[in-house]
Amino acid sequence: MSTLDYLDEAKARLGLPSDYALSKALGLTTSAISNYRKGRSRIDDDVALKLAALTGRDPLEVIAAANMERAKSPEMVAIWKGLMEKISKSFETLMPRRSPRPA
Repeated sequence: MSTLDYLDEAKARLGLPSDYALSKALGLTTSAISNYRKGRSRIDDDVALKLAALTGRDPLEVIAAANMERAKSPEMVAIWKGLMEKISKSFETLMPRRSPRPA
């Protein structure tokens, strides 16, 4: 997932009608959210932690996604991507998605 996906997930989970409301929930300015959406800036680790708390995701997953997007070299992108995949897999192992019970 991208950090924009986490922003959208937080907005949906909280039932927020706008990025303005999301910015208030995260303690940010509306221009910060706009800059994230337009690719002018990337979320930092503090915002990643807040997003994790709002979405119920593993904080390390969201931090890894943010660092992957901020990485300056393909090697660092690959390292962060690998870490993010490992975190996601281990979290899924600990917290498997529930399947519907047979009738």
